[in-house]
Amino acid sequence: MKVRRNDVDGVGVIYLEESTDIEFGNCDEFGEAVAGLLRADDRNMVLDGSRIDFFDSAGMGSLLSLQKRLEKQGGHFVLAALNRSVEEVFNMVGFDVLFSIFRDVTGAVNSFRTTDQDDQKGNPA
Repeated sequence: MKVRRNDVDGVGVIYLEESTDIEFGNCDEFGEAVAGLLRADDRNMVLDGSRIDFFDSAGMGSLLSLQKRLEKQGGHFVLAALNRSVEEVFNMVGFDVLFSIFRDVTGAVNSFRTTDQDDQKGNPA
């Protein structure tokens, strides 16, 4: 699975190079590919989901694992640009409570500006 990382305003953004489903047969490959792009000092990460057509429960588990890894580093992992059907499923299973989901990558990246400013002021995000 081909993924790439682009840093935007200090936020790591993960992009998939081709449209795919994230399911039992490839969720380990997906998780390892994304984890391979994470750095020890990463605080804020965005997954651009625009090329993800479907997640099954195993694929959702991969997202939770990535989120936990970033939380251990004191960071946040958010989702952006999910297609409508994926977002509807995430809402039905409660992932909208576990993850911040943004309409686009720009909105996701901008959300961290407020968080970083609050952290600098000593306020919880």
